Amino acid sequence: MTGIALTSDENKGYDLDLEIKRDANGKIIQGIKLAETTHQNQAFILMAHKGDFKEHPLLGVGIQDIINDNDFPSWERLITEQFEADGQQIDKLEITSKGLTLEAHYK
Repeated sequence: MTGIALTSDENKGYDLDLEIKRDANGKIIQGIKLAETTHQNQAFILMAHKGDFKEHPLLGVGIQDIINDNDFPSWERLITEQFEADGQQIDKLEITSKGLTLEAHYK
């Protein structure tokens, strides 16, 4: 999926990834970077809580809430539901105490 690319610096927050190009007169002729956004979309779905996306208020996993929670099958179900709601198919999903492995793509 191609869309508007965002920076990936979590410490500074996410922002538009800009590549400003100007013509001979100094006018901006290009600025917003377009790129493959599947991984970006996946990260935002994992980070977001329900209600964070105004146009899709039921979308979001809130993965930071997994801290001190060992009910990994429930988290796997939630992630699967949310990714399917976004039109993605999960190829591999594994949650352990050491981390999360996720491979998915748009159908």
